Amino acid sequence: MEDAQARLEALIAAAERAEARAEEWSAAEFSGRADQGGIVAVTDALGTLKRLEISPRSRRRLDATNLAAAILAAITTAEEAAATSRTALLADLHLTPGRLA
Repeated sequence: MEDAQARLEALIAAAERAEARAEEWSAAEFSGRADQGGIVAVTDALGTLKRLEISPRSRRRLDATNLAAAILAAITTAEEAAATSRTALLADLHLTPGRLA
């Protein structure tokens, strides 16, 4: 009975840690940069674009095709950072019997 109680307490503690970690992750933002930092894309934890900042220097310096490519590169980098973070979170939350304590 004590063993079952200890396992239950370990499960509860693991669930609390997982909830806190998931809450922290869901509030995170991820950024990608292009054109030497002149273009910055920011996504939320799911990879949804939240902000796109384009410096006046980048607007003047780049033609439409290169500006579009730089914007896409910044967004892709931010999305990839969010996806990497999501993968790490899911791996961290995956509970195995040896990781309950």
